[in-house]
Amino acid sequence: MTSPIFVLGNPRSGTTMLRLMLTCHRNIMIPPEAGFAVWLYQRYNGRLGDSRHQLDAFVDDLLETRKIETWEIDGPELKRYLHEAGPSSYPEAVSLVYQWYGHCTGRRFNRWGDKNNFYIDHIDVLDRMFPDAQFVHIVRDGRNVACSYRNLAKQTMHSTYAPKLPVEIESIADEWQRNTDTVHRAFQNIGGNRCYEMRLEDLLIDPAKQLVMLTEFLGEEFDPMMLEYHRLNGDRQLEPQEFLQWKEKTLQPPIATLNEIYKRQLEPEAIATFEAVAGDALRRYRYLPQ
Repeated sequence: MTSPIFVLGNPRSGTTMLRLMLTCHRNIMIPPEAGFAVWLYQRYNGRLGDSRHQLDAFVDDLLETRKIETWEIDGPELKRYLHEAGPSSYPEAVSLVYQWYGHCTGRRFNRWGDKNNFYIDHIDVLDRMFPDAQFVHIVRDGRNVACSYRNLAKQTMHSTYAPKLPVEIESIADEWQRNTDTVHRAFQNIGGNRCYEMRLEDLLIDPAKQLVMLTEFLGEEFDPMMLEYHRLNGDRQLEPQEFLQWKEKTLQPPIATLNEIYKRQLEPEAIATFEAVAGDALRRYRYLPQ
C-alpha cells in the first residue's frame, strides 16, 4: 500500500461527494467515515505491537467506536487477519484495518484513505501516524455553507448521527473561519507537496478538470469512473443508508447551481454579517476580492 489520503473540510462542503469520487477510482478505497484511527491513538500508539492480547483489545475497542457499525465488521475475522499480519505498530494496525475492510468489499486497490470533518482538529496526529500521507482540503464558500446549515435544520431526521450545526449566521461564520484557518495553518506546517486545496464551486462547474488535477497531485491516473460516483453510490450503497437523509445529493451528478445559493437564500444583512466575521478566509479562497 502506498501513502494514505485524508479528505478534510468544513461540514456541508462536499467532503462526502469527494470521498465517493475518490473511492470510485480503480486504485483508491475510502470507506464511509469512522474516526477510530484518531480516537484510539492515545490508548494504543506505542503500545500496540504484534501482541495477540493487545490486538484483540484494539479490535474490541474499535468495534465500540461511533459509526464503525456501518462497516459491518466481523470481529473474529478481523482479529484473525491482524494476528496473521502481525503489525509492529499502531499505524500499521490501522492501515491493515482499512486494507481488510476494502478486501472484504471485493475491491482491489493500491491506496486507502479516510474522510472526516472532525479530522480538521487532528491533522497533526494523522501526520505523525502517517508521515507520507497526502491531505486534500475541499473548501466551500462559507455563505453557501450557511444556507446548507440552515436548510438542514429544517429537516426532520431520526439518525443518531444527524449533524447538529449552528443556525445563527455569526456562529456559522465563526465556525467556518476557524475550521478553514485551522487547515490552512496545518498545511503550512506540513508543506505543499503533501497538501492540496480545491474549491467545491470549481468541482461542481467542471468536475473532470478538477479531478484530473487532483489525481495528478496524488500521483494517480485520472479514472473516468470517478465521474460516475452518484450512479455507483446508488447501485452499491457506497454511503450508508442512514446517512443519506442529509447526504441525498450524493445520488445526483454535480449541481453547479448550488454555487451561489446564498444570493437567493440569505438576507443582505446576513451576508454582510458573515463577510464581516469571516472576510479573511473568504478572501483567501477568492470568494471576496482582495
